[in-house]
Amino acid sequence: PPKKDDFSRRSDCFRKVAGKIRLRCSELDMSEAERVQSAISMTLCELATAKHHSPPMECSPFSLDRLSSDIGSENLSNEGLQGECVSALSRSAQFWSSYSGYLREIRVFFFFLFSIS
Repeated sequence: PPKKDDFSRRSDCFRKVAGKIRLRCSELDMSEAERVQSAISMTLCELATAKHHSPPMECSPFSLDRLSSDIGSENLSNEGLQGECVSALSRSAQFWSSYSGYLREIRVFFFFLFSIS
């Protein structure tokens, strides 16, 4: 059975990513690379709650442990790093479904946060 800590870690992860997206909204701009980076990070938050699925190694630069750097930082916006991670996510239908859903929703989330700020 899931433990209370599992849920608090999950919410902390999503809260951390959402906070970084909110910072970008205050600057009125979010690039495609930043949206991809955000979607990867949200996907990894979701995977962190799964006991039987570990995220692809190619996505480790985007993990919660490394999320202290801002969304949009040059090393995480690197298309090569992002491309390797996205390719790895595409090898699993479940991972890809999560990633593509978050990528679609990031734009909606961004505009929602922008409209209320």
